[in-house]
Amino acid sequence: MIQALLFDLDGTLLDSRDAVVDAVAFTAEQYAPGHFSREELLARFGESFDDFLAAVATAAGVPDKKEVLQRYFAYVREHHEEHVKLFPFVREGLEKLKAAGFTMAIVTNKQREFTLAGLEMAGIEHLFEAIVTVDDVSRGKPSAEPVQKALGALGKSPEQAMMIGDSRYDVLAAGG
Repeated sequence: MIQALLFDLDGTLLDSRDAVVDAVAFTAEQYAPGHFSREELLARFGESFDDFLAAVATAAGVPDKKEVLQRYFAYVREHHEEHVKLFPFVREGLEKLKAAGFTMAIVTNKQREFTLAGLEMAGIEHLFEAIVTVDDVSRGKPSAEPVQKALGALGKSPEQAMMIGDSRYDVLAAGG
């Protein structure tokens, strides 16, 4: 019987696609002008951020992806709240699930700083018993590690949980 619900954040609960894609496009254009089309960036939405950074650093011939990461974070800090919003009826749906007795967690490839900011901005942070971000694991989705960490935090087995997300990386992580 399903007792726990694990939610992806971006594209599932928060409509942050434009914010993330804009930050990624800005960063890619700074380091590898013209190398990544907007369509390619959209196709990569949801993948491991480390994989994206490595691709940008490689395309730009930058040996250290930390520089790329710093530029990305600077842009996100400045522009994150411009585009991020809760999808319609998400709050009401989550409140009903919580009232029905489901234990809920966030499992995201987003960094903790921005995850917490988005949840607080949307006013839904109190609905989750666990929040697992890419900062909490050695490898983000599609690795199963974030899902396993969330299950451990909730004290649930895989058979007692369901992963809800919007990308193939969520499916792969849940099936891990």
